[in-house]
Amino acid sequence: MAVLLIAGYFVAGAVIHKKVDAAIAALPPSVRVSYASLESSLLNSTMDLRGVHIEYTKDKQVFEATVDRLGLEGIHFLELARTKRLRVGHVRVEGIVASEEKMHLALEGRIELDSVYSKEAGGEVKGEPASGDAKGEQPFDAGGVGFGALHVWISRLRGRIPGGDETIHVANLELDSRKRSFKLDSLRIEPVADPIKMGREKGHQIDVWEVRSEGFEAEGLDVEGLLEQRLIADRITVHKNHIFVFRDRRLPLEPGEKALPVSMLKASPLDVRIGTVKLGPTLFEYKEFPKEGDEPGTLTIHRMTAELEPLITHPEKGDPAYLTLRTEGSLMNSGVETATTKLPLHKGDAYEVDGAFHELDVTKLNNPAENLGHLHLESGMLDLLNFHFEMNEEASRGQVDGRYHELVVEKLKKNGKVDKFKSFALKQLIIPKNKEKAKGKVNYKRDRERYFSYYLLHSLLVGVKSSFSLGFLLPG
Repeated sequence: MAVLLIAGYFVAGAVIHKKVDAAIAALPPSVRVSYASLESSLLNSTMDLRGVHIEYTKDKQVFEATVDRLGLEGIHFLELARTKRLRVGHVRVEGIVASEEKMHLALEGRIELDSVYSKEAGGEVKGEPASGDAKGEQPFDAGGVGFGALHVWISRLRGRIPGGDETIHVANLELDSRKRSFKLDSLRIEPVADPIKMGREKGHQIDVWEVRSEGFEAEGLDVEGLLEQRLIADRITVHKNHIFVFRDRRLPLEPGEKALPVSMLKASPLDVRIGTVKLGPTLFEYKEFPKEGDEPGTLTIHRMTAELEPLITHPEKGDPAYLTLRTEGSLMNSGVETATTKLPLHKGDAYEVDGAFHELDVTKLNNPAENLGHLHLESGMLDLLNFHFEMNEEASRGQVDGRYHELVVEKLKKNGKVDKFKSFALKQLIIPKNKEKAKGKVNYKRDRERYFSYYLLHSLLVGVKSSFSLGFLLPG
């Protein structure tokens, strides 16, 4: 009897090897899979493949991955022997190292799947009850492979963003379908070349981004939806950020109308439905090289926080009429600025902007004022500036009101020296030194070739300029 059991064990092992080799041989020519060794145990219902190498070719681009160990536990060997169906209690993939030439992608990590099964030829996976460790959860259906739960760890990922000019670096990512959660320790997005060189190569103005973020978390995440281009979650939080944006205005504008934010969201192929998106303390830096001038100007917002609720790309009946964005920060590390922007989901409704600046030392603005506007702010304190305006496809309208004191402004020549005649006009005729009630109207026609941020900023600036009796003489 013992001899028969031992013989049966080796015969079954040979059958399993043949099944695995046959499955690999049946793969399409674009996919090549090999392994260094295979061990299986009927008694323990396990199988281990070591030194797995995967190569996938598409459009002359090659994706390669190696796996130190592919372990399967709780295998239904009898079912596998009788049919072409594989049913496994648990799958563990360890030591993943992957790369892709076109995206320059490289990653290291591991994956665990619970209650995995494949469909038979002509069969269906949908409705298959989860078993084993899946604890009765609704199984996933991913291209003919079903599984009850998914757990992914990626210790390192680096690659180029598809269709972009940035590389992405990820450290310590964890995705857990049971907990419906996603966590990420850090994310870096960096340009592939010098920002000025990138713009010149494009031949028009572009925004070049550099982002460093820490502490991503997603709660109530629909993991199965990710496989179907759906991002659904209760809440996404990013705890800390440093965002840098550069634009070179010496280059021509990219021709064509720029869509407003909601139109861009609705055009996204990704179906997004998130209850709340929250950004923790963020240092935001915007650096711009002016159309005329030798030095760039930099505008910074310190300790910026933001909360958007909800975030929806494809609105449905019963959804709210607006996405509401609330922001707070310190402009040039002086005072506090708060704003609420309502982005309309219904066609024809206007964008609504409400906010205020408190206790802003205007001399902190000298870097962008001098290099971008040829103005020197000798002194001044903006005690308060309230603003409210609405923006549609055509124009913005609203009002600003505030108060300031000791405001002294000088006009500069292109060489950086003070223009005495124009400075005298600013001080004596256009800008009063103190004003307790500064009121202005926002009435700005939208430039369709510029982005929403330009539309928003210049709507506010028009309101500020109109608060002076001769404000139309001010530059910009």
